[in-house]
Amino acid sequence: MKNTTEIKIEEVYCELRKKVETVVGNEILAPRDFDYLSVSILEKTKLYLSPITLKRFWGYINEEKKRKPFRSTLNILSQYAGYTGFEAFEKNFSNSGAVESDFLPNDSLQTISLSKGSVIDLRWQPDRRVIVQYEGLDMFKVVESTNSKLCVGDTFMCGLIINGEPLQLRCLVQKGKSPVNYVCGRVNGVKFRLL
Repeated sequence: MKNTTEIKIEEVYCELRKKVETVVGNEILAPRDFDYLSVSILEKTKLYLSPITLKRFWGYINEEKKRKPFRSTLNILSQYAGYTGFEAFEKNFSNSGAVESDFLPNDSLQTISLSKGSVIDLRWQPDRRVIVQYEGLDMFKVVESTNSKLCVGDTFMCGLIINGEPLQLRCLVQKGKSPVNYVCGRVNGVKFRLL
């Protein structure tokens, strides 16, 4: 059983992974993602982290005994995320386990800029994927759904989608049910891609 300190540090590591993914602009899921991240870190910080080190930190490699990341690894990742080092990153992490105030990434999509019929791929952890079509006037329709509570044919309203942030849906209408509000990716955020 994990003690409170171990749980707290895991939350900090999770937030650091999320910040790095926001900077790189993608969720880190496949071997090519770790290769790309390694190169991106080297370009931005002039410091090298191997894809294997990154895979360990993301939990992509299953090891019998989980290794604690080196402080140098945490410092490099924190620098890549825009902090002076891991200590500065930890200081910004509040007691509740999340940063209270922070700048939002520029990678966002205002629905007013979409054309009717535009299709967006939405993904969030652990393995949720929903493809939606823009119907106009901030309205979307679900056209494909995998491992999500959202179903094909559901409609909802949304004015802004921000990569890596929770996605708030207004007036979600599902078959035979009254409209409700719904949030996707409450903890780790949602990644979007225009198709």
